[in-house]
Amino acid sequence: MQNPSSSFIVQCIELIIAIPLLSYLAWHLWMSYIQTLFLRSIKWTLLEVKPPKEVFKSPLAMELVLNSLYQTGGHGNWLQKYWGGAVRNWFSLEIVSIEGSIHFYIRTSVKFKSIIQSQVYAQYPQAEVTEVEDYTESVPDFTKDGPIQLWGCNFALTNKEEVYPIKTYIEYGLDRAVGSLDEEQRIDPITPMLEFMGSIGVGEQIWFQILVRGATNRFTVKNSKGEEESNKAWTDKVKQVIRDFNASLTEKDKEGKTIATRRATKGEQMVIEAIERNASKIGFDAGIRTIYITQKDKFDANRIAGVTGMVRQYGASDYNGFKPDGATAFDFPWQDLTGSKIIKKKKDLLGAYKARAFFYGGFDLKNPKTYTTYPEINGGKAYILSTEELATLFHLPGRVAETSSFVRIEATKAQPPSNLPI
Repeated sequence: MQNPSSSFIVQCIELIIAIPLLSYLAWHLWMSYIQTLFLRSIKWTLLEVKPPKEVFKSPLAMELVLNSLYQTGGHGNWLQKYWGGAVRNWFSLEIVSIEGSIHFYIRTSVKFKSIIQSQVYAQYPQAEVTEVEDYTESVPDFTKDGPIQLWGCNFALTNKEEVYPIKTYIEYGLDRAVGSLDEEQRIDPITPMLEFMGSIGVGEQIWFQILVRGATNRFTVKNSKGEEESNKAWTDKVKQVIRDFNASLTEKDKEGKTIATRRATKGEQMVIEAIERNASKIGFDAGIRTIYITQKDKFDANRIAGVTGMVRQYGASDYNGFKPDGATAFDFPWQDLTGSKIIKKKKDLLGAYKARAFFYGGFDLKNPKTYTTYPEINGGKAYILSTEELATLFHLPGRVAETSSFVRIEATKAQPPSNLPI
């Protein structure tokens, strides 16, 4: 017969274990519920930015536009966050080719519409910014027997230290004024992407999406004493990387005394300068994905190499770069013997793109009550991109990009309305 006192002890232990576990589950259910309600309350819009025939500004102009997307106050104070479900604002920058016709889009909540319009007009007075229907709505969801075929992937960084920057327009010399270099000699890194996108034909589409929100304090770094500290800013991570690099230049004996030092190579110095310059800009959490989508009988597997290669020019061995991740494919046939896994991958990737789901989940523009999370895709690992890097990936190109199907404003436009809020 069990001793009553030992039975009581067991019950207490079970209770001690159960209470924290149930509290944890209840907290996450609560946060999921209130955040879903908050996300449902957001009204979204899609803005198309049509560049003028002549763009004489460097991507620095787009940097200034992107500064307006740095909205870190979306989740408000603790009451709004934990009772109202408020989350940090996020946006989507999209470059899309529909049968070779290239478009630039910014997806935003309605409350930021006028701010973005005014900032675009401030930097590109001859551009045109209009509210348009969501182009993704014309494409049905993916099904096994449906009318479409697709291939897509996310883009992850090639360097494990995400504070290492990609090669930006400054490395390509595009920060200089237009008149300082003949137009034919200017190299715009966005050109390979636009040329490839412009080369596709009838029944084909390529979608490229960059989801961004103001950088969060999510880094674990070592301080000068070697102690780990969590929830630090990305600029703190930069400081650690630079400290580690400087330490690598010094050789010490077992007692910690310096016995030899070396000078940084020219290449190493350029990378460190790029890291420091990048850290002086505004930083965003970001996630990038792309999809090649066609009518079923138009699918061309040869396009896949072009899709994955259209961001290759942003990488270098000593910098960061992009590599495909989570592609809608398997390396070996036995990984998906029934074919059901690949169907789910394609369905989820297309659904997440259409919902602009990454940080939290999302909704389509026409049916805001349809909430989707896509657990395998939503909440993916975000990485830091500065405004300089984002402007390199997403800017209005000058005449150096002469893709014939690029949608530009041919006629000279009047000045934007004077009553736009700034």
